[in-house]
Amino acid sequence: MTLLMALLRSAYLAFVVGFTLAVSPLESLWSGTAAGQGATVPVSIVAKVFMAAWLAIGWIAFEVVVAWVRVWLDARARRRASTAPAPAAPLPPP
Repeated sequence: MTLLMALLRSAYLAFVVGFTLAVSPLESLWSGTAAGQGATVPVSIVAKVFMAAWLAIGWIAFEVVVAWVRVWLDARARRRASTAPAPAAPLPPP
C-alpha cells in the first residue's frame, strides 16, 4: 500500500507540474510585453497565483519524497528481517 501511495503521489506531482507549466503564460510575463498589450489581469495578481501554485507543488513534492523514503525504509527492513540469522537454540543443562 505504501508503494501504491508513493506512485500515486508521484504521478499527481508530475501532472500538477506539467499542467502549471502548460497554462502559465511565461513568455508574456517575462518578456515585458504583457503590460504594453493591455493585459486584463495585473501581473502582480498572476505572480501571486503562480507563487501559490508553486508552493502547492513544493508541498506535494515534499510528500512524494517522504513517501518514497518510507517505501525504501520498509523494503530495507524487510530485507534485513529475511536475511537475519535464526536465533541459536539454547544449550541443554549440564
